[in-house]
Amino acid sequence: MGLFTLLLRSRRQLVRLPALLRSDRVPRRLKIVALVLALLIVSPLNVLGDIPLLGIADDAALLALLLNWFVGAAEGYVATETIPGDDLVTPR
Repeated sequence: MGLFTLLLRSRRQLVRLPALLRSDRVPRRLKIVALVLALLIVSPLNVLGDIPLLGIADDAALLALLLNWFVGAAEGYVATETIPGDDLVTPR
């Protein structure tokens, strides 16, 4: 999957994120893991480090990957609920 495709897909899934975070069906541990990983990525301590010559682009790519992972994992728990943004995503 190319970076451009990843960013476009993440934009669609960003619409779904608030509903998944509020859902009681998504396990709390999944939400905590995603939050901790997001904080590690954007941390000013720069725990993961930057890839030379890319600057913040690597952070954006990591956040996009994290978003796609979280939405994919969380959707398994709320498969019967209607999630905002479902009309933006084509069926798999």
